[in-house]
Amino acid sequence: MRPSAWCLVLLLFCVTLLGFPALMAGDEGSDFLDRKEQDVEKIVDQVVGNAGRQCELLAACDNPTSCSHDACSMEDTGGSVCMDVINNMLCTTYGTTDTPCKNINFDFGVSYVRNAESTNLNSVDTMLAICSQKPLEALFKTLSNATVLSRAYFGSITGSYRIYPGLPKHPDDCRKFDPRIRPWYRTSTSVAKNVVVLIDLAASMGNNLPPDLGAGTILEAAKKIAKELLTTLSAQDYVNIIVYDSSRVIQLSRSAVLVKEHNGTEAAELNFLRTELDKQTVEGQSRQSNISAAILAALPNFESNPQAAKVVIVITDGVFANFGNVSLPTIELSSSRVKVFIFKVKQPQDNDIFLKNNTLIQELCSVGGHFEPILKNLENPLLAFRQYFSYLASLKRILTNGRPQYSQVYEDTDATFGGNIITVAKPVFVEGALIGVAGITIYIEALGRITDQVKQALGSRMTGYSLAAPDVVLNAANCSLVSETLQPCGSSTAYYAQNGGMCKLRADSRKDTIQELLCCGNCSAPASSDDDKHQLSQGVIGGIVVGGIVGGVVGIGLLVFLVRWIKHNREGPFPGPFPGQDD
Repeated sequence: MRPSAWCLVLLLFCVTLLGFPALMAGDEGSDFLDRKEQDVEKIVDQVVGNAGRQCELLAACDNPTSCSHDACSMEDTGGSVCMDVINNMLCTTYGTTDTPCKNINFDFGVSYVRNAESTNLNSVDTMLAICSQKPLEALFKTLSNATVLSRAYFGSITGSYRIYPGLPKHPDDCRKFDPRIRPWYRTSTSVAKNVVVLIDLAASMGNNLPPDLGAGTILEAAKKIAKELLTTLSAQDYVNIIVYDSSRVIQLSRSAVLVKEHNGTEAAELNFLRTELDKQTVEGQSRQSNISAAILAALPNFESNPQAAKVVIVITDGVFANFGNVSLPTIELSSSRVKVFIFKVKQPQDNDIFLKNNTLIQELCSVGGHFEPILKNLENPLLAFRQYFSYLASLKRILTNGRPQYSQVYEDTDATFGGNIITVAKPVFVEGALIGVAGITIYIEALGRITDQVKQALGSRMTGYSLAAPDVVLNAANCSLVSETLQPCGSSTAYYAQNGGMCKLRADSRKDTIQELLCCGNCSAPASSDDDKHQLSQGVIGGIVVGGIVGGVVGIGLLVFLVRWIKHNREGPFPGPFPGQDD
């Protein structure tokens, strides 16, 4: 082969080498998202495995190595890494008083746990959720690193939330975060739905709660539950509230109210329902509440979106059953395919907690309904109503064939650094019951050169909410009844964690201000060394160094070859044969 031919081959090779990354760029976004989906599946598998060992892990939870770090503790664990962000709103650029800086400390030492305001650390269910999922920390450390910012998490049905890398929160607002009302949780666990909440106004609903369930009246508890349920609704859902007794059936809104996007806040369009609900009082005399009439009044509300899931939630004390057998409009419910949940708040003296002596249970079961007495976790209604959320999540699982789902791109409401984010998440079930949502948060602006490719790839993935629900036949086969009281791990005191499984506060490592924990890099006075920025840039610097060496070698080799080729053209035959060249 002539030298000129070898030069042409080398030139084509260089062009191909230089163009290969551009050819592959279109797939980088899809490959990135594929890896994240696989990572989410790993988290789901780990959560299920941990749940299978929950009693064992709870028993060991008081061990200092098994407790979980409280995001609200203001403690410095020593694992902070300074990273670039869009804006650190809690720190200012060094030398200024009002310019947000571009760095923040993430804790890559341990996972952090936040608990919602309604989460009760004395609840065994909460302890199980916290203690059993501590082993996720080791997996999280393999999925998130300081090169490209993403955060792995698990949001429990109890309201506890484990995330890595950690970010400290000020105690004043730390517990205002509830994972169960965040967009990623709702996207993963729900479908478009029409929900009608029925609240019993029988005279007995004015009785005080049993001491083990809390303070206040049963009706006050029912109102609180209904308001909590409103926060879990998503855009395009419809909702209404009906109150009823022996003679009254009052629909608080003339028609079902359409929910708008509220990003985890209280939707303003539902304020009317909240206000009207507060006005409701119990019936003056002890009579049998007409639950059948209330259910019939609910049915027209489902015309708002016939393709949505149709759900009736009844909150009652069940005293109506003491007056005799109760009939339900089973024909109408069956033809409308409405799922009915009856939650019974027990009375202080309740001789038939499970309504075993009433035909209501049989009729409810014939239309695939659910009955459950609320015997615990009343202070945490979203946990007490787990079966309702499990049903919705199972519908979503049918629609998605069990694949992880993407939220819409939205602005992070975290006042710390904000920015546009998207989450890929998947609901986690154990024995058919929803126990939470596993996922990964992706910070769009932190993706660097693949940002556009990832955005393009997201267009072909399922995102957001579905306006239709799967068509499910409701009959005795999918009826569910809670007919006995069971403790998850038995009654032994060995299955109890001090402080709910959260680590005890170490006073010597506690900081006085959140800025001491979060400010780094250009957010604070120059340090004595460049350690902070070095921690962030190790991977990047390593890539630059390796790339520089390889590029330099290739460049020198090409230069030497060109010099020899020029010399050949000027002076005669090319010195020495090429491999394979004829002599």
